Amino acid sequence: MITRRSGLKLALGMGVATVPLPALADSGIRILGGAGDLLGEGPLWSADTGRIFWVNIAAQKIYALNLKTKALQTWDAPKPVCYLAERKSGGMIAGLSDGVYAFDEKTSAFTLLIKPEDRTDTRLNDGKVDAKGRLWTGTMHLPWSEKVGAFYRVDTDLKATKVDGPYLCTNGPTFSPDLKRLWHVESFDKVVYVFDVATDGSLSNKQVFSDFKAHEADGWGGPDGMVTDINGGVWIAHYGGGRISRFFPDGKLDFQVKLPASQITSLTFGGDKLDHLYISSAAQFLPDGAPDKAVAGALFEVPPSLLRGHKGLPTNKFGG
Repeated sequence: MITRRSGLKLALGMGVATVPLPALADSGIRILGGAGDLLGEGPLWSADTGRIFWVNIAAQKIYALNLKTKALQTWDAPKPVCYLAERKSGGMIAGLSDGVYAFDEKTSAFTLLIKPEDRTDTRLNDGKVDAKGRLWTGTMHLPWSEKVGAFYRVDTDLKATKVDGPYLCTNGPTFSPDLKRLWHVESFDKVVYVFDVATDGSLSNKQVFSDFKAHEADGWGGPDGMVTDINGGVWIAHYGGGRISRFFPDGKLDFQVKLPASQITSLTFGGDKLDHLYISSAAQFLPDGAPDKAVAGALFEVPPSLLRGHKGLPTNKFGG
């Protein structure tokens, strides 16, 4: 099976971190599960249930960990599962390889809601819901050779509108607290873009927010998943860079947090005070001697002491 990053080893050129990784015991960072997973992704905080969800795309598996009871639930998906979101009407949605599905955790049933595009050489990748209940999601080219993917907005009436493209690998949408700006990633080019967002959801004024290629000497790797904090700071996962970074809204780097794994895929704020970060990672491509071999693929919990007082925004629910 071709996974989302089957081409990223070459494209990112950062299969193993070239910078020292912090020892887990000394970092204040905890592993919550998933160590060894080839492609951990899509952490999602559910305030209603006190659980953190995440997925393993390669294994077609969904996890949910209750932070208080430590109870772990798992589900098997019928296809690669890339991300999750809660629904205002109840239940959840899941971005599978070929479309957006309703997911019933009680019955483990997946029901197709919409296919944003009808191609055999692309699949859905990352996705996130904005404060108006709209889903923003994109696709990637499976053979990893052509920019035929696109970025879509799925409105609450389940209509999908192409809002940008072409892309080889879409990633990490996130939004400003006032929903006037949107950030999006082309992982193949290692570029983060920022757009202006109109009230109707149309995008304009596309600009480069951060070009990770300019920081190859610093071991940044490539940009992956993103999340925005309550102050408008943009947090970006570094795939192949062994860290997360917080950027000011103008694109200037604020600070970084080094992590015990090199291939960091996504992140979200969670916990009762939204003052912890939950960060997914991947174990694929790592040789046996890699310094993070034992912990790669894990879901990490980063405590408030490493976040300099920053907190997240409430998790948005899909209105469709």
